[in-house]
Amino acid sequence: MSTAENHQADPEPVHVSTEEEAGEQPQAEQTEQSETSGAGAQKSIDRLRTEFDKLLGIAVEQGERALDKLGLFGNEAVWMPRVDLLEQEEQVQVYFDLPGVTAEEINITLAGNMLTVTGTRSTGTTTTTGQTVRMSERPSGQFRRSVPMPVAVDPDKVTASVQNGILSVLLEKSSTEKPRQIPINSASGAGFAS
Repeated sequence: MSTAENHQADPEPVHVSTEEEAGEQPQAEQTEQSETSGAGAQKSIDRLRTEFDKLLGIAVEQGERALDKLGLFGNEAVWMPRVDLLEQEEQVQVYFDLPGVTAEEINITLAGNMLTVTGTRSTGTTTTTGQTVRMSERPSGQFRRSVPMPVAVDPDKVTASVQNGILSVLLEKSSTEKPRQIPINSASGAGFAS
């Protein structure tokens, strides 16, 4: 790319003038700078809007894990359980690692194509006076994980169970997503002329 092409791709810098500078410049020059600054500012705003739209797209596709990575999840001490998502011919299977959590401590919602699991986990570790915690790696407190479904699912045909610290959620695919065998009619006797 030539140097001239590089300059054309770069947005124009926005000049911010002080009141003293504005008083010293002729009126025509002030108007010209104002119009140029406005065009450059609009390009910057458009570029910012495009980048923001990309980030929102990523958040929608990847769920709350993307928001957490971007630092937009909030200051709450919320941990996210690990997830496996499997798509089969008739259903979608989602498995969450939730050791030590009972069914009563878990809430599951399906809004559109977003499956969200929330709840609270206590590790049972308590300290008393004179004790010092030297290591604490097991997550506790509130958890939340949203997982986008890869296909449309039937919200009336969702089942969930928890066993040995694994929450299993089975979601039947919507009838429009299920593969169907298309029969082929045989036109015997009414074949093509050879």
